[in-house]
Amino acid sequence: MPDELIVADTAGASAVHAMHGGADVARWKCLARRMGLAGTWEAIEWASLPPGAVCGEHRHTRTEELYFVISGEGEILLNDVAHHIRPGHLVVNGLGTRHQFRNLGDEDLNWLVIEVFGPDTARTLVGASTIPEGTS
Repeated sequence: MPDELIVADTAGASAVHAMHGGADVARWKCLARRMGLAGTWEAIEWASLPPGAVCGEHRHTRTEELYFVISGEGEILLNDVAHHIRPGHLVVNGLGTRHQFRNLGDEDLNWLVIEVFGPDTARTLVGASTIPEGTS
């Protein structure tokens, strides 16, 4: 069996106080950032909120995000609409969507973040030839 290739893990994650104006101390680590690949993605990250913690409401104007919940239970507000989240859920957070995480459980809420460029950013950084026509 071939050896495994480990690019990154969650060891050494940063402690983020009041993430995006939220409450408590979250943990965050970038696992990969456009490492020589040709796709229009920005990064893959890991985030964690302890019980009762909140990642404050914010929006991204340059990237869209996909959140895959690994463990814990919580709530995400998307444009003021609350959605219960638990392991196995995938949340699609489109360009400009206001969002906020809240850990409602009694264990850490952990999720992966896959950040992809919005069309304008992709055209600027990657080049118009890689973005399908009619994409805005």
